[in-house]
Amino acid sequence: MPPYGACDLGSINLTAFVQKPFTDQARIDLEAIAATARLATRLMDNTIDASRFPLPPQAEQAHGTRRLGIGLTGLADTLIMLGAHYGEEPARSLAAKIMQTICHAAYGASIDLAREKGPFPFFAREPYLNAPFIRQLPAELRQGIAGHGIRNSHLTAIAPTGTISLLANNISSGLEPVYDFCHSRRVTDTDGRLVTHELRDEAFRRYRELVPQGPLPHAFVTTHDLAPEAQLAMQAVLQPFVDSSISKTINVPTDYAFPAFQDIYAHAYALGLKGCTTFRPNPVTGEILSREAEPLSHCCNIDREAD
Repeated sequence: MPPYGACDLGSINLTAFVQKPFTDQARIDLEAIAATARLATRLMDNTIDASRFPLPPQAEQAHGTRRLGIGLTGLADTLIMLGAHYGEEPARSLAAKIMQTICHAAYGASIDLAREKGPFPFFAREPYLNAPFIRQLPAELRQGIAGHGIRNSHLTAIAPTGTISLLANNISSGLEPVYDFCHSRRVTDTDGRLVTHELRDEAFRRYRELVPQGPLPHAFVTTHDLAPEAQLAMQAVLQPFVDSSISKTINVPTDYAFPAFQDIYAHAYALGLKGCTTFRPNPVTGEILSREAEPLSHCCNIDREAD
C-alpha cells in the first residue's frame, strides 16, 4: 500500500461455484466466477465514493487511485471438492486459471467503468501501459486501457480472509491449505473471556454427509501434510494475476529447525514472490487455531497481558 492507502478488499468464495463436487463430473463454473468478478469491481468501486476516511490524505489517495483488491477464498476446499491435490501440478494449473479469470474479468470491468465515469484521477496513460504487470495482460485489455483508460489503479489481491471464511461455513481461507479438518479456534467473547469452539472444515463436512465413514480421498490434505515448497509453488502460480500482493502464512511446528525456517524465505525469494509469512506456535504468543482441544497455556502468554 502507498502512504495513506486504504484497503478495499473483496474475496470470491470459490466453493459456491463448484458443480457436482466429489464426483468424476466435478467442475468449476469459470463463467460465473468471471461474472461475479465484474460485478464485484463495480460494487467495490462504488464503495470508495460511499466511504468516509478519517484523514484528508487517505481520502485523496483512495479517490486518486480508486485502488481495489478483488481476490479469492476457499481455494483449498474447492480443490478438494474437485478431486485435486493441493500440492500437485493439476491443482496449481486449475488455481492459476481461476485467478486469471478473476483478474481479466476485473480489468475488463474497470475499463468499462472508465468509459462510463472516467479513469482514476492519478492515471497517466503511458507510464501505466509500460508497467510490467500491465504489459503481460491480453492485447484486448491493453488496447482498452490505451483507448479509454481504467477506473482503478489496482484490481486484484489475495487477502487472509480468516474471519469472512469462518462466516462462510468455515471454508479454507484465501489461498491457504486447509489448516485441519477438525480443529479448535479461540475467540474473545463479548465479556472479554476467551472461548474455544470446535470446528469442522466445510469440504470435510460435506464429504462426510455423503460418505460417513472410511478413508478420505487423495485430495484431502492439510497444511501439516504439505511441505513449505508446495505451498510457495501455489503462491507462485497465482502471483502473475495479482497486481497488489498475496497474504500467505506457512505454519511450521514448534521444533522446526532454524536452517529449514530460513530456507522457506530463501525459496520464496528465489521464486520471485512479493511476500511470505511463517507462523510457529510458542508459549509466549500461543496460537489461535489448534489441533488440540485446549489452547496453549503459559504463565506469560499473550492472553494474560492485561493481568
